[in-house]
Amino acid sequence: MSKLKIQATIDRLEEDQAVLLLVTPHGEVSVNWPVALLPQGVGEGSKLDFLINENRQAEAEARQRVSDLLDKLTGGSG
Repeated sequence: MSKLKIQATIDRLEEDQAVLLLVTPHGEVSVNWPVALLPQGVGEGSKLDFLINENRQAEAEARQRVSDLLDKLTGGSG
């Protein structure tokens, strides 16, 4: 399973959005992020770690649901 760890700093808070600076090999990238999806108590200057995992199990299940629905809608046998 592929994993990616991204470090970010909260640059500023703007109403219900936080501006995060993500550290990449090519420099920082600015990303808007909902404040509601941040941990309690963080603020400007806080450091965050994001761990992104590829979820192949969920992807396979979603593909199967779509396939089943298409079969049902088209009268196919699978």
